[in-house]
Amino acid sequence: MPTFVVKRQLPGITADGVHGAGVRVKSCVSEMQDEGQDVQWLRSFFLPEAEQTHCYFEGPSAEAIRDLNERAQIPFLEISEVLEMTPDSV
Repeated sequence: MPTFVVKRQLPGITADGVHGAGVRVKSCVSEMQDEGQDVQWLRSFFLPEAEQTHCYFEGPSAEAIRDLNERAQIPFLEISEVLEMTPDSV
């Protein structure tokens, strides 16, 4: 299944705000899975100094990931498919 990164610029966001957004994403993932959509939230990284988050999801398409993030009502700049590279894979 493809993996996607959702890049966000969130001016003024705090760690508590990021946590609240995570709760909404988790709820929307569960809702979409109940509807038969195969989406998964993998992890997110919060860059406090840059007021950004990079959130990683698996799903059938960028459109499914867009739907998930719109349901969670969290703004985003872009959604891009990614390929994973680890020290063990090179």
